[in-house]
Amino acid sequence: MDPIANPYRPGAGRRPPVLAGRQPLLDSFEVVRQRAETLGEGDRSWILNGRRGVGKTVLLNELWTQVSGRGWISAKVEASWHVPFPVVLAKALVQAMRTATGRHPVPKLRRLLGVFQAFSLKVDPALGLVSLGADVDLVKGVADTGRLGDDLTALLQVLGETSADLGIGTLLLVDELQEAKPDELTAINMAIHQLGQGPTPLPVMLVGAGLPSLPTQLGEATSYAERLYDYRAIGLLDPPSARLALAGPTSDLGVAWEDDAVEAALTRAGGYPYFLQAIGKHVWDSARTSPITLEDVEVGLRFAREELDDGLYRTRWERATPAQRALLRALAVEGGDEPVTMAELAAATGRKKTTDLSVARNELIKKGLVYPPERGFIAFTVPGMGEFILRQE
Repeated sequence: MDPIANPYRPGAGRRPPVLAGRQPLLDSFEVVRQRAETLGEGDRSWILNGRRGVGKTVLLNELWTQVSGRGWISAKVEASWHVPFPVVLAKALVQAMRTATGRHPVPKLRRLLGVFQAFSLKVDPALGLVSLGADVDLVKGVADTGRLGDDLTALLQVLGETSADLGIGTLLLVDELQEAKPDELTAINMAIHQLGQGPTPLPVMLVGAGLPSLPTQLGEATSYAERLYDYRAIGLLDPPSARLALAGPTSDLGVAWEDDAVEAALTRAGGYPYFLQAIGKHVWDSARTSPITLEDVEVGLRFAREELDDGLYRTRWERATPAQRALLRALAVEGGDEPVTMAELAAATGRKKTTDLSVARNELIKKGLVYPPERGFIAFTVPGMGEFILRQE
C-alpha cells in the first residue's frame, strides 16, 4: 500500500484520523460552550484522567478547537515539577492576551490586561514587561500579592468578568497536571472553588488532564476537590469504538479488511488507542493490496510491537534502577496491567514489610512508570508495560 497515503498517526498528542469513542465528551463540552456564550454562565471545571496513550492530550486539543475562532480567551499549558505553575500559565496567557486585543475592543480588555500584567510581573519580572498588544496601565493591588492561591483566584475572577462582558468564555487547558506541586494544586483548587461562589458562575473553565492518580492528588490538596470537579476517566476503547478507530480510516480510502485480519489486530490492540494507531500504520505499510489479510496483520504486528518496545516501553525500563526493576517485574508477574497491593509485591520480592519497598515505589511514581490507583495499590501507567517486562531477560 502507498506509504504516502497511510492514514494512521501514532505518536504523543497526535490526533487519530477517526476520533472514536470520545464524542459524548465532546458533545458535553459543546453544551458548556453554548451556555457560556448564550447565558454568560460557566460550568464545573473538568479533570480528564487516564493512563498514558489513551488520548488525553488529543482531547484537550479538540476542546481548544471547539472554542478557536469564537473569540474565547484560551491557553494550553503543561504542568512541570521543574517550572513553577504560575510561570508556565503566565507565558501561555501572554499569547492569549495578545490574541484577545486583536479580536475584541481594547477598552473592554483594559482592566484584565492591567491585572494580568501585575500578575506576570510578580511571577516573572521579565515576562511582565512583554507587550500585550495594547498600551495599558498596570492595575496594582489585584493578583499581585505573591500568594498563588489569592493571585490566581483574583486573576480568574477578572478573566471571568471580562469574558461575560464580551459574551465569550475563558478556557484553560492544563496537561500533565499530576506534575504540579502540592501547593500549586491547592492554589488551583482554591481559585476554581471561588469561581462558583457567586449567584451566576463565571464563564471560566479549567480542563486538567493527568494520570489516574490525579483525582487523589487533588483531593489530598483540598478536601472539597472531590465535589469541585467533573471527573472524566479516559480509558481503553470499547470493541465497537476500537473497530471504528482501526478500520474507519481505511474505509474512507476504499481499503477493506478481511474479517479474520481485523479481529486479530483488535485482539492484539486490546482497545489501547496508541497501539491501534501503531498497528494500523505498520499493517498498512505491510499490505500490498485491498483487502488487508491476516498475513498482512501478522507482519504489521511484529513491526508495531517493535515500535512500542523501543519507543514506549524500553526507555521507561532503562530509567529504572535494579531495585526498581525488581519491583516492576513483580508487578508484571502478579498483576500484568491490573493493580496489585503492596503487600502482594512485598511477598513476591521476599520483603518482610511493605515499607521496605517504599523508596522504590515512590521513585517509580516520580518517574511516571507506576501510579497508585488507590491506597496500598500500584499499577503501570502505560498499558502493556507488564507484558514487555516479562519478555526481558
